[in-house]
Amino acid sequence: MRAALESGLMRALLRRADSRAFPAVVGAVAVAATLSMSVPFATLLVAAVLMAPRRWGAIAVWASLGAALGAAFLYLAFHHLGWARLFAAYPDVVRSSAWADATRWLSTYGVAALLVIAATPLPMTPALMFAAISRLPIAEVVFALWIGKLAKYLVYAWLASQFPDRALRRGQRHADALGAILARAVSTARAPRNDVRPSGEVR
Repeated sequence: MRAALESGLMRALLRRADSRAFPAVVGAVAVAATLSMSVPFATLLVAAVLMAPRRWGAIAVWASLGAALGAAFLYLAFHHLGWARLFAAYPDVVRSSAWADATRWLSTYGVAALLVIAATPLPMTPALMFAAISRLPIAEVVFALWIGKLAKYLVYAWLASQFPDRALRRGQRHADALGAILARAVSTARAPRNDVRPSGEVR
């Protein structure tokens, strides 16, 4: 199921790569990936930037907005479930070390911990679950998630946008160096070591 969804989202990006609305499409894909709680959006973000590297900034902004909107929907769903049904529905999550870390950090630092978690590769879902059932203010939660995701996605998108150019420049430098070496080798092989007269006398 996860592979099929990820493949479908990738196809959606490919179909709209040349569209002016492509950054908004990436935002919609971010909503879907966030709601799935299983598809890693970072991979899709990098793929989207490689499809339109000059638009990396807009892609990162729309992606962060989409991720924040998807998180808001999840917050409302988790809040509606409550403790008992949440534990019954997601037993693996609430027994994980990520859940223990998220509950400890949110209990200590509040919404600020969400911003830090969102800005790092740490799992987001356990922290969002705990924030929802702890009734942290939804506006503050979504804002913190948006700022954290924006910071992370800007870094990811910029790095992805720079990768092709750097790789091409590095490859061109290697090709030029190899061409120079080959040219020197050929010219050395063609040059006679000694200028011999027809009589066989060395000049």
